[in-house]
Amino acid sequence: MSTEGERHIRLQKARKTAGFETAVEVVRAYGWKSYQNNESGTAPFSYKKAQEYARRFKVRPEWLYAGTGTMRETRVPIVGKAAAGPDGSFIDDRMPGDHPGVEPFDPEISIAVEIDGTSMVPRFRPREIAIFGRMHEDPAALVNQEVLVQTEDGRQMIKILRRNAVAGCWDLHSINNAFDPIEGVRLDWARPFEGLRV
Repeated sequence: MSTEGERHIRLQKARKTAGFETAVEVVRAYGWKSYQNNESGTAPFSYKKAQEYARRFKVRPEWLYAGTGTMRETRVPIVGKAAAGPDGSFIDDRMPGDHPGVEPFDPEISIAVEIDGTSMVPRFRPREIAIFGRMHEDPAALVNQEVLVQTEDGRQMIKILRRNAVAGCWDLHSINNAFDPIEGVRLDWARPFEGLRV
C-alpha cells in the first residue's frame, strides 16, 4: 500500500491522464480552490475529496487515495444480449449498473454482450460473453473480421464483415452457415471482436 506522501503524485498522474497539462487548468475547469495545494503535496486531501477528484478524472478513488488496485476500472460492462434469430440482432436491454462486468479489457473503449442466439454458433455459444473493442465509423479496417455492427437503420448485430460491390455498403455474414448473409447494408459503426468469457 502506498503512503500518504505519494497521494499527491497519483493526483498529478490522474490529472495528466485526464488531459489537463497543468493544475491551473483543473482549477479553472472545476473551481477547486484547494486543488493546487493538494497536488503539490502541501495540503493533504480526504477520501471524500479523492472521490470527487476520481469521478472527474475517471480513475478509481481507492487508487487515488491509497494506491490500492489499478488506476482505472478494468471491468467492461455487459450492455445487452445478442438475440436469437436469423439476423443476430443485438438488444440493448440492460441499465447501467445492471451487469457484473468482465475483465481485463479496457472499459474506456470496449463493451460486452451476452450471447443468446444461434446465428453465431459454433463460434459463439449461448451464455458466453463476447467483448468488442473500439468503435470504428469507417469499418474498412475490419473486413473479414467478427464484429459488432450498427446498421444505418439502427439494428445492432454480431456478424462477419465483408465488402459489397457497392461503395459504402457491406455484407454481413452469420457464423452459422444455416443463415443467409445480409447484403448491401450501410453501417453507422463497427467494433472488432476482442475475446470471450464464459
